[in-house]
Amino acid sequence: MQLPWRAAPRAALSSPLTLVVSIVTTLLLGFVVAAAALHSSASGSAALAYQQDRICPHTVHPGLDGEGLPLSQAVSMAARSDLGGAYSRIGRPDFGGIATYGRFGYRPDARAHLTVLQGGGTGLWVPQTIATAAKVRVGDRLTGSPLVVTAVYADLAQPVDGWWCSEAKTAVPNPLGGDGASTSVIWVSSPSDLALLPPEFASNATVTLRFASERLSTLAEAESLRDRGNARLTALGLPLTRTDPLSGAIAAARTSERNVSSALLPLVVISVLVGLAGVGTVTVQWAQRRHSELRLLWVRGASPLALGFRGVLELGLPLVLGGVLGLVAARLLLPLYAPGVVPAPGTLWVALGFVLGVVVLSLAVTVLVASWRAHRTFQRRARARRFGLVPWELVVASLAVLAWFRLSDNGLGTSPKAGSLPRVDVAALAFPLLVVLAAALLATRLLRWSLGWSHRVRWWQVPAAQFAVRRLAAAAGPVTGVLLVGVLAVGTIAVGSTVADAQQSALASKSGVFVGANSTVQVSQDVALGRVELPSSLRGNTTLVGVSTGVLVVDPATFTDAAVLDDAASVRALISDLKRTGDIAPAVRIGRSANQEIQIPGLPLLKPVASLPSFPKLGTRGYVVARDSVPAVDQVGSWHLWSALPLADLTSALRAQGIHYTNVVDRARVLDGLPFLTVEWTFGFVAAIGVVLAVVAAVALLLAVEVRRRQNAVSGALSARMGMRPAVLWWSHLLEVGALALPALAVGLLASFTSTGAAVPRLDPAPWLNPAPVLPNLLPLLGVMVSCGAVVVLVAAWLALRGVRTARLGELLR
Repeated sequence: MQLPWRAAPRAALSSPLTLVVSIVTTLLLGFVVAAAALHSSASGSAALAYQQDRICPHTVHPGLDGEGLPLSQAVSMAARSDLGGAYSRIGRPDFGGIATYGRFGYRPDARAHLTVLQGGGTGLWVPQTIATAAKVRVGDRLTGSPLVVTAVYADLAQPVDGWWCSEAKTAVPNPLGGDGASTSVIWVSSPSDLALLPPEFASNATVTLRFASERLSTLAEAESLRDRGNARLTALGLPLTRTDPLSGAIAAARTSERNVSSALLPLVVISVLVGLAGVGTVTVQWAQRRHSELRLLWVRGASPLALGFRGVLELGLPLVLGGVLGLVAARLLLPLYAPGVVPAPGTLWVALGFVLGVVVLSLAVTVLVASWRAHRTFQRRARARRFGLVPWELVVASLAVLAWFRLSDNGLGTSPKAGSLPRVDVAALAFPLLVVLAAALLATRLLRWSLGWSHRVRWWQVPAAQFAVRRLAAAAGPVTGVLLVGVLAVGTIAVGSTVADAQQSALASKSGVFVGANSTVQVSQDVALGRVELPSSLRGNTTLVGVSTGVLVVDPATFTDAAVLDDAASVRALISDLKRTGDIAPAVRIGRSANQEIQIPGLPLLKPVASLPSFPKLGTRGYVVARDSVPAVDQVGSWHLWSALPLADLTSALRAQGIHYTNVVDRARVLDGLPFLTVEWTFGFVAAIGVVLAVVAAVALLLAVEVRRRQNAVSGALSARMGMRPAVLWWSHLLEVGALALPALAVGLLASFTSTGAAVPRLDPAPWLNPAPVLPNLLPLLGVMVSCGAVVVLVAAWLALRGVRTARLGELLR
């Protein structure tokens, strides 16, 4: 009795197909659970990276700011940090000419990040605007001080690089602000030089304490830096205001990680249950193949539980190997399915624990299924199967209805204030996937019923179809399983990719409506009055827009060159018809605005003559009037340049022409995209699981063909001997495999597109901002799905036909 047990692992080699299926099953199980853990952790790191890109590099480490201090005290405080900046009050420094507004400052390495226009060396570095206004030249001495001008540099202007952005409030002037409101900085060569300034600059100084830090990769590093930084600031004991944007970034990243994890949990649980069902199926097939040996062992006294452990001895090693390979695949493929590639330390060990857990569950399922099979076969009469009578599709459809109610009422469960992450409602997110699952179960049941009645089909006038139907009916179990997994794969891929793409487009659309164009800057009224001419490089891509309370003043000839619009032609035609007659200016009413004449200060009486549901910058409330209808452009609140160019190109063109600007806005950075990215990352993993299911479906189909190779070879060879042409046999196998692939594609795509069409507008992380998310273009996805399905069908049919062509009829019959 010892030999069969000891030889069990080696006996598994006699069924290589069972080994392959066992390894692949737990490989996919291990991949799903390990990938979920790694993906969630990587989402937190990716959220941190996104937040880190939106804050100044020198404010990642907690810092200190202070105003209204004596200049000497500000200098001593600034010396206690790596990048401490001390700035005097704004005054009127005199270099023996025309006194203008300016301030003095020192920050380590500041001069290395300035563009020198004249001179250099040690001394005062004067910005070009002050040098021009006060007629300052290299060699001039500051009145009341021994300090001498040694260089003239180009003024800093928005957008500034990362080294300056933490000091932008102090070092970057607002050229459109009032006199003395802001100014460029005259830089000294050492902090001791600030003590040599005239007495008028000795009070109301500003200090900034910044600390250099390396770029953070994980949340653990960020939390460590935050704690060390706050402890460092506490130890300094300075009476200054603490700035700590990193804490907000960490909180947002943690929330994003929790949202992704909670949203993925139901999908992972369902995937594990499906995988364990696959392990049970493999065990049943093993028990059927080992029926004679198991019966012999049972007759000799082995209990059903012992026979169950006999299955573990044979299938255990492949199951463990598959789980380990799944973990390795999840780590190696992390860049393909996760938003980041740097999981938190220890995440791999967590993933290993999950993999070991599903491996143990797989072994337990093997023992239980093998024991149950032996008990039912050898100890009691088999009863009729009642499991298949349960209307599972109705149960799942009921859950989908409940999820729809949650989705309709709460959407994503958005948080009450704008700019914060939504509290993700897992039940609402599950709606499209539940619809796909219900459709898959319904399609499977209909297929099983159809195959049960297929013996009544008489299509002998089309022999290819008749043989295909008979072969399908002969393998009803594997056929329905392949269809179930195929529909789930197609539907899951479609749902995941559609929602993820919709979130990307929604972020772009909402930011476009919020800003109005790709980039905008505020300019002086001289541009609107025509006193300043715009650079030629901005023609055809830039327009001038006036903004008053609830009103946009646009130039019909150029507005559509720069504004973000869905239908530029219709908007151009609409605003081109806004011709003023008398004292009344025609206007376009936007959204929910009152449809009546309205008087805006500084503008003529506005009379709505047309309407649009929404408009850039205004959203769903306001009015649009043509620029020619405004008699006094200097009465308009403010004037802005809207451009289709990136912000850096727009501002560089304005600086080259010497045009002053302020209030720069970049469409790519104006909105916090983390709420959208959280939903996108969640459904990106859904699409990755769909790809895994697609691989399972394709492998299951090919394995089903390979398992029935001898049977297909016999029937095909006999049919060929009886006169069936090879072309008919080829079409027969194509019809057989296509009868599975085509319904899987059709049902999966129909269920996914229908459910996402209803769900996508409600999966809105920012419902207070129009427009709502919409379905993306589905044709590319449809084309990829159909192409991949066609390839799988052709390969499966070729394998089946290859077995027929290479078969030796005599050996098969023997």
